[in-house]
Amino acid sequence: MNQTDKLPSAFECFRKMLGVLDFVVFEDADGTDEEILSAIPQALQPSSTIDIEKLRLLGRRCISDKEFFGDWYDLDGGQLLKLGRYRTSDGSELHNPILNTLDNVNITSGGGGLPEVGAGGQFAYAFSWTPYSLRARPSEVQTAFEEIRDFILPPLQTSEIFDWSNVRLPEVSDYFDAGADWWGVFLFSVYIPSLRRLTIIAGSTTD
Repeated sequence: MNQTDKLPSAFECFRKMLGVLDFVVFEDADGTDEEILSAIPQALQPSSTIDIEKLRLLGRRCISDKEFFGDWYDLDGGQLLKLGRYRTSDGSELHNPILNTLDNVNITSGGGGLPEVGAGGQFAYAFSWTPYSLRARPSEVQTAFEEIRDFILPPLQTSEIFDWSNVRLPEVSDYFDAGADWWGVFLFSVYIPSLRRLTIIAGSTTD
């Protein structure tokens, strides 16, 4: 199993937008739990501590694409959503608008509920929503999302998605302390058997 830095440019674009998810990708992987557990620390910040044995005990669950993406994503249309009710400067009211339609929309008020911390899934939320907002137009966020989505979950390829998210992740690593406050803690492994590609995704932040 070899870590690769040959990633699509969308990953760097996402970083420049101040996206808070961390990605690490490995080639020539077998997708075993032992490989995944050895790979996860490399997705966390270098200064973070991690207790792999505690993570092993907390375990993981196999989830579907729909569970992985979560409520902030229209699976059929492939579009990110901005969950909630909002009012715009022209008096319009929006309910769960498609993110891609908001480039020239001035939202003046509104909001929506956030996922339960550690409940699992909700990759689309963690990708597109941060406490301080991404530094990009909604359409740019959608474009980066599509490129990253199609890299980690290539169309027409069988995938194995494990969700390691858990409300107790701060006990595993101090990396997850910030997100446990309210934004959320996220930890996924995505394996593509035909490509022998393993992707680890981690996320934790606060305002």
